[in-house]
Amino acid sequence: MVRLCARLAFALLVAAPLAAAVGRPASPTTAPSEAAAPGGQAFALALGGSGSVLASGPYALRVPGAEGPLRLELARLAVDGARLRGEARLTNGSGSLLSGLELDFRTVTTTVRAVPGRAAPEPAPLSLSRPLSLGELLPGEATPFVPFEVAPLPLGEDVTVVVLLGAVTGLAASPPISVEGALRPVALDVDRSGRLYVATSGVGRVLRLTAASAASPGEAARSSAPPTGVALRRRDQALFVATGGPTVEVHRPGRARPATLDAGRPVTLLRVDASGVLRAASGNGVLAFDEAKAGPPAPLGPEGSAVLSFDADARGRVHAVVRNGETRQVVVAGTAGASPLAAGRGPGADALLSPRALRFAADGTTWVAAEATAPEGAALTRFSTDGTPLGTLPRLGLALLLGKDEDAAVPAIVDLAPGPDGLLWVLLESGALFGVRPL
Repeated sequence: MVRLCARLAFALLVAAPLAAAVGRPASPTTAPSEAAAPGGQAFALALGGSGSVLASGPYALRVPGAEGPLRLELARLAVDGARLRGEARLTNGSGSLLSGLELDFRTVTTTVRAVPGRAAPEPAPLSLSRPLSLGELLPGEATPFVPFEVAPLPLGEDVTVVVLLGAVTGLAASPPISVEGALRPVALDVDRSGRLYVATSGVGRVLRLTAASAASPGEAARSSAPPTGVALRRRDQALFVATGGPTVEVHRPGRARPATLDAGRPVTLLRVDASGVLRAASGNGVLAFDEAKAGPPAPLGPEGSAVLSFDADARGRVHAVVRNGETRQVVVAGTAGASPLAAGRGPGADALLSPRALRFAADGTTWVAAEATAPEGAALTRFSTDGTPLGTLPRLGLALLLGKDEDAAVPAIVDLAPGPDGLLWVLLESGALFGVRPL
């Protein structure tokens, strides 16, 4: 009996609304949103063994970095046999644009009457036949109630409580900021403190700013020629600047003149990986520096192709956007040469059809920016390590974020830079910046 009461209390605990997320004190029935796996903001629905509803929200889901919650309501819940039908609605109280919203269930856990010698049931996978797509929400907007159906539910006479654990996934985008003096921006990086470094070819310098100082950015470096790439090594704050030639300038704090590195060939884009290794794009390949010595470029495409963007994962394996004639694709470096990135199905997978830029996040996921031709096309998508889309910002969502009509043209994404706390900074060709976080 003690064990049954403990399991029943736990079931009701995870099923309760997330009160702490809306700024009021957490109660003993508050469930942490971190319970969601493999990502997203979690919610739990509790049913009795006969199908009666014990706890069904509403839920205040925490939006990382936002001023308020995402509210989830489940209504018209009814059990028919082993099937649960209902409707879901989201209301955006976060103050941010929410994009690519999807709802799905993850697991079901039963609590059964205590029987000597019988082990407690383990959580079992449970999901909708297809995740519930809820689109984009501006601050203050709500979706209509959208019907869903999930089965099978493990109900029965011996079952006392059934807990369905689900999650809402998507992206949260902060309002854009305009950077004064960012004429023809070409590259972006971020330091440990969240300060942004924007390389501009229009005035031939690298600007340093925060979100609060975008109207009056400082000058981090003035290069000898208009920059084509910039990368910051965080351990010593060395700022590397490429100008399209074989020389890479190294600007260090407190030094009036930059040092130089010789790449041995013209280089454009620069990246510094998590271990501090500097890499540079040169034609159809990427080369790595061993301290001051440049290695040979590893080709990522055929002769005549060009690397438009690249990054290296935690193991040093390079992913790149390669343009070959009129086509662009994301490729992955390997011992036998580069191969196209294989993506799973789902909203946002079309970002791989016309990619422009990519970066790795600290959790190993990959962000890919794309040039969408249709309002519903992906402008930015986050991919898992196995290529599954994990959230997308369509072109219409970017238009809404910029205060435009859904079908309006939008500035192209120039570069991406992962910042602290899972934040990705996005640089537009207009000189504007905005941040994106996964839910």
